[in-house]
Order: sequence, then C-alpha cells, then structure tokens
Amino acid sequence: MKIFINNLIIWVNKNTTVLQACEVAGVNIPRFCYHEKLFIAGNCRMCLVEISNSPKAQAACALPLLPNMSIFTDSALVKKARENVVEFLLLNHPLDCPICDQGGECDLQEHSYHFGSDKGRFFFFKNSVIDSFWGILVKTVMRRCIVCTRCVRYSNLIGGVNDVGTINRGGQSEISIFVNTFLKTEISGGVIELCPVGWF
Repeated sequence: MKIFINNLIIWVNKNTTVLQACEVAGVNIPRFCYHEKLFIAGNCRMCLVEISNSPKAQAACALPLLPNMSIFTDSALVKKARENVVEFLLLNHPLDCPICDQGGECDLQEHSYHFGSDKGRFFFFKNSVIDSFWGILVKTVMRRCIVCTRCVRYSNLIGGVNDVGTINRGGQSEISIFVNTFLKTEISGGVIELCPVGWF
C-alpha cells in the first residue's frame, strides 16, 4: 500500500497502523501508552499526527492506514498538540526528577524536554495520590503515574490477572489494585520495566 509520510512515498503492508508505518519509514513518534507487545489503548495522546483532510490531530497508534493517506509528523498542529499533551501530563506530576529513581531514563522527562513548553500556566496544588501495596516485588510511587495503563494491560495479557485497573474519571483517574489483593504472578515485576515514568 502506498502512503505519504512528510511528503515522502512509503510502501507498507495493509494491516498496519500509522505509528507502525512511521517506524518503518524511520520517523520517530513519541508515545507513552503504546507498546508493541500489548494491545492498543490509545489513551496517552502523545503520538498525535496530522492527516490530510482531517480537521484535528489523530492518534497514530490506533489509526489504521488507508491507501494514499498523507501523514505529517512535524507540522505546527502536531507540535502544538504534543506540547499541550505534555503540559497536561505535568499538571499533577511532581517535578522531582533529581531524586527520582528513573531520572535521566524517563520517557516523560525526555518528551517534556523535546516537546514541552518552557513555562507552565497552572499555579495551583497538584493532586496527591496515596501509594498502594501491589506485592513484594513492586513498590509504587503513585503520584508519578500518568495513567498510561501499560501495567493494567501487562497484568491482564501477560500476567493473567485482572486485579489491576483504573478508577475514577477525568483528571481524578488513577491506576489501582483491588482491595486486599496483590500481584501474585511470578512475572509481576515486569510492570516495573514497562512503566514509562518512575512510579514503580
């Protein structure tokens, strides 16, 4: 199938998403929730791209390709959309990178440097989330969570347990585990490796 990425002609397989096509073309698309081994959630909105004849940016990880689709990854619309996403993610995120265990290796820190704004517009108290006990292998720092749901999908798909999920809605959303339960699977430590920020 022929598509256009930043006005370059690319040939890709039919059952491919826009994000996968961009990877084939060597174009780096930032993402938090997408992982090639997990099913697609499309909830972080960091992978937004511009599609010709579309009035707004689209999530590249969940968008299937169409023949002769024209995709733009560096337009002004895309840059502003990514800047807004980073701004909202940092809204309640503690800015404690120097003491964070993942400081220097954190996707959020890297994306905020490359795609974020140089100033913040929000001057009020951040939401605080209480840490929860997930088991002996996993220590959580919930106030750093950006609700990408990688851990939820990993626990469900790979670990085979449905004890982890999201609670509340909107700005109050958070990842939680059922009351009086913990991750009993022997591969529960994998959520630490999958987390794009330093909350495990």
